Amino acid sequence: MNPPKMTPELARHILDRMGSTGQPPERGAQAVNVATGELLDLLRREYLIPLKRSVGNSTFKLVQAPFGGGKTQFLHCLREMAWSEGFVTALVGLSPKECPFDRPVAIYREVARRLELPVEELDDEPSQGIERVLRQVAEERVAQSGAKAFLEWLETEFARSNIESRAFGRGVRMFLEAVATDELDDEEMLGDYLLGDDLPRQELSGFRLREVLSDECAFRWLRSLAQVLAALGLPGVVLMFDEMDRNMSLSAGRRRAMGDNLRQMIDYCGQSMLPGVVWCYAVPPEFMDTVVPEYPALAQRLKLAQHFSGASPMQPVIDLDHLPLGATELLQAIGERLLEIATPGFDHEYDQATQKGNLAALASELGERSFESGTRRTFVKAAVTLLDAQRRDGERLLSSEEVLRLADAGAEEGAELMPDEVEF
Repeated sequence: MNPPKMTPELARHILDRMGSTGQPPERGAQAVNVATGELLDLLRREYLIPLKRSVGNSTFKLVQAPFGGGKTQFLHCLREMAWSEGFVTALVGLSPKECPFDRPVAIYREVARRLELPVEELDDEPSQGIERVLRQVAEERVAQSGAKAFLEWLETEFARSNIESRAFGRGVRMFLEAVATDELDDEEMLGDYLLGDDLPRQELSGFRLREVLSDECAFRWLRSLAQVLAALGLPGVVLMFDEMDRNMSLSAGRRRAMGDNLRQMIDYCGQSMLPGVVWCYAVPPEFMDTVVPEYPALAQRLKLAQHFSGASPMQPVIDLDHLPLGATELLQAIGERLLEIATPGFDHEYDQATQKGNLAALASELGERSFESGTRRTFVKAAVTLLDAQRRDGERLLSSEEVLRLADAGAEEGAELMPDEVEF
């Protein structure tokens, strides 16, 4: 499967988002990615491609980076790379209220809602949810072989698939049958069931579904979800969890439950109970220093001398705090990526030497302030502002005083993230 293409519309969207908020784009992340390309390529070679050949395997990786250190950007890039290999993905933002990792029901529901097939174009409208994924698979199968052949396959081969929760497997099979036979009411009801919505038991009795989502069966449903995707012939699924820094404020009891759930996920991957799954969990460094040491079983699985690299690709921890570029070099590389997409995004042919000089000067100025919170955000906002102004007012090299004013203007807008923002 070829990677989705960058369109002028998407390029403009990326520039608008990064210029106004300094946040990484949710789509097109690879177009502005720097410094982590080798890590992503290693994940592709060592895990995604082999999983396509042997869907029974799985792996767990913990991604760590400081506040503003690029965890979210890394996960967005991983999602796009997974799409290019045909994988289903689910990117989940964890928070104490909306989706805490100590609540199995919340974990399953959010994965089920965020599940997404690869997109044809990066700026395609998101189509997320287990019911949408299954509906698209069913419609494609019916278009290829006809409804009768698909229904026969569901009754035979799919029905014999190794799906841990028989109720979940039955719910999936009946949902696919409802899509193939245009039973819209059944499709809607079964879709809600698979999403984990609370439904009256009498409404489910006609489908003989006696198991409903609960903390006791949530992880069984999650394992069954991976098994269903494998049975449907999909290459695999990449599950990504973004642990926001504010989760460190959880109580000791909730941290204990979170640590135990994480240990279970690591063990499931090690035992191949999640077939074809790449599970990535992104955390700030404080997680390794405060949560992990409280649980010896978790520490044994994560505390190792080496980090994930070409020399040690089996190690579970991917550390984004030790990248091959220094602060100034990193900002300059980001600026040159922005320049690449500014040509289609702003529909303007830039003088490359002039703009690379301006961006290098801005990167040098802000690179010296790399100890400040939000430096990357300040830089990308200032860089987009610079490129837009040069397009509108004419291109020229900025003086050192102008570069300083541009850097200061971006910094004065505030480096602290709002609660609903993500870091670059």
